[in-house]
Amino acid sequence: MNPGRQPQPEKFEIFPWNRNFETGLEDIDEQHKVLVEILNRLAWHCASDVSRVTVEHVLDELLSYAAYHFRHEEKVWQEALGESKMVTNHHDAHQMFFAQIQALKQSHDSEEERLSQLLDYLTRWLAFHILESDRRMALTVQAVKEGLSLEVARDQVDSALSGSVSVLVNALLELYAKLSALTIQLVQEKMARQKAESELDRPQQDSS
Repeated sequence: MNPGRQPQPEKFEIFPWNRNFETGLEDIDEQHKVLVEILNRLAWHCASDVSRVTVEHVLDELLSYAAYHFRHEEKVWQEALGESKMVTNHHDAHQMFFAQIQALKQSHDSEEERLSQLLDYLTRWLAFHILESDRRMALTVQAVKEGLSLEVARDQVDSALSGSVSVLVNALLELYAKLSALTIQLVQEKMARQKAESELDRPQQDSS
């Protein structure tokens, strides 16, 4: 290792993927995994105190891929469910996502606070997008393909995702939000300690 070079901590995941996030539609699931990977990289760069340019680059990558993902899944929903209210509402929710990101980027809060709010929103949004929104759409599509009418399929899915499942989704949303904030704080503290230790070692390295 080069003298004075700050050691880098292992990368972390504020949004660890697991099979519970699978909707049953392989192409949608693969795209969700890409979104999760980019979000984890964004959080890593924010916690690592890298340049603002790097953070903006990864955020732009996330937004670009989200736009691609939204177009793809909206086509899937429309082909199966037509111009139904479910499809329209899903499209509107996608547009609200971009509006919220733009509002956060234009906030007058400090950069640290804006990044914290951004990661909190993205983590909550992605968990909700996968666990509730897209899962609901995917289950409805599957029920319609099995021969149910859209109205019956929607009622069946609403019943399946109510009660304990709804409570679980809300609990997971809170869990991921807390995990995000705690993990980033720990990484920042670790890197600050390593930087301080590196500064303390430098006089000894310079004199040797």
